[in-house]
Amino acid sequence: MQAPASGVKVRMYRQGHGDCFLLAFPRPNGQPAYVLIDCGYKPGSNTRFGLADISNIVANIRESTGGHLDLVIITHEHQDHVNGLPNNFKNFEIGEAWFAWTEDPDDEVANELRKRHHDQLLGLVAARNRLAASSIQAAAWLDSLLQLELGIDNPTEFAAAAKKDPADSINKQGMSLIKKKAGKKNTKYVRPHQEIMSIPGVKGVRVFAFGPPRDPDLISDEDPEGNEAFPGHGISAFASFYAAARAADGEPEQNTLTFPARLSVPLKEAFRHPECGKFFSDHYGHDKTPRAIGDESADDASWRRIDQDWLYSAEDLALVLNRGINNNSLVLAFELLNTKKVLLFIGDAQRGNWVSWTQGSWKDGQESISVKDLMSRTVLYKVGHHGSHNATLHGTEADAYPNLSWMGHGKYGSEFAAMITAVNKWALAVKPKPWVHPLPSIKKALMEKCGGRVFQTDTPEVTRPEGVSAAEWQEFERRTNIDPAGLYFEYEVHDA
Repeated sequence: MQAPASGVKVRMYRQGHGDCFLLAFPRPNGQPAYVLIDCGYKPGSNTRFGLADISNIVANIRESTGGHLDLVIITHEHQDHVNGLPNNFKNFEIGEAWFAWTEDPDDEVANELRKRHHDQLLGLVAARNRLAASSIQAAAWLDSLLQLELGIDNPTEFAAAAKKDPADSINKQGMSLIKKKAGKKNTKYVRPHQEIMSIPGVKGVRVFAFGPPRDPDLISDEDPEGNEAFPGHGISAFASFYAAARAADGEPEQNTLTFPARLSVPLKEAFRHPECGKFFSDHYGHDKTPRAIGDESADDASWRRIDQDWLYSAEDLALVLNRGINNNSLVLAFELLNTKKVLLFIGDAQRGNWVSWTQGSWKDGQESISVKDLMSRTVLYKVGHHGSHNATLHGTEADAYPNLSWMGHGKYGSEFAAMITAVNKWALAVKPKPWVHPLPSIKKALMEKCGGRVFQTDTPEVTRPEGVSAAEWQEFERRTNIDPAGLYFEYEVHDA
């Protein structure tokens, strides 16, 4: 894989519903500098839909780079960003590795976040095990989500790994491999709005870190508010599953229960409660009568109980599993100095990450560099979280918070392009709750803003829409290469 004479070549791999990008920058010695950003996918989202197997993707990366990566960037630990690493990159050489500060073992805030997430996993696994005892089908739904979100291929292994050490997960194994390959000296934990970074051996490129935020409240803040949301996104009440799971253990979550804890009775205590145990037994006991017999139904008929139905809320479970992890995403802007063009890679950053971007800026001598200025010069946007409703904010240029309208202004807008790592048919088939990736209103807004210059994993061609001149489209095609074997899209951004 050769780099252009100036600028960068971006290769977006098509390994399924997940991120894997290889960037080639020119260096003075004539050899490209190779930067890998993530490598993962959702199992089942690739070959069934005519996309490449991850082993073929990694083989192409090896062939294209000679097995040497100058820099590996891991945005966050979700399966669809890292599960391609553990078994495929053992023989690669890695110069440097960048992670978000949330992965720093010496950071107190990061350690507290990890502890909180681990405790949450333990609670969810316990709830899954209770459900498995009464409903194999419902437990299978939860197993599929645990597998997808946490990188465990065999659900029976998850409980043991979570109880002992979350570092046993496939996700953590992949991240640990990259750290080991780069070595402690060359592993960087990046904080937002700190130093202006550079790529090893590359001149004329600066890198700015927008996120993740240092504020735990912002990390847990996922969903757009008011006008920040694109049309058509539906948000359910948060974590009814998790609230019920904790309540069943006698530990109700104060912020998620419908009634105050003092008015609640933990499920496991209900039937032996000294004051109301008889009431629960009489009216919500374990009679198997499915319907009324004669004119009346039994006091303890089965239809009076929701039993395990509270555990079927897979949508809320997915929210719990995701909560905070996507907002841990390392968000980077690559600036090409000659033309001031910017490439923006945001991982799966959601609302709290986005709104934190303006909480700082950078000093370069007498120059102050703001996020809004960098975003206005963006010519390539790696769309957040497969085009999900909560990973690209809606708004106007005049709004105080970062949003899509802040990107690609003036001459930069004529080149603005986007990359969506989504397999729509697979996402819509996820059970029991489909994932709308990408959200149609976000895809529509991107198509309009980009003039059709939108790459999507499951769409093998990029076609010129009405209203875009032949000359403009020809210039776009001149910098675009679509691998005939279906492995990747390739796009060049020139710095001259």
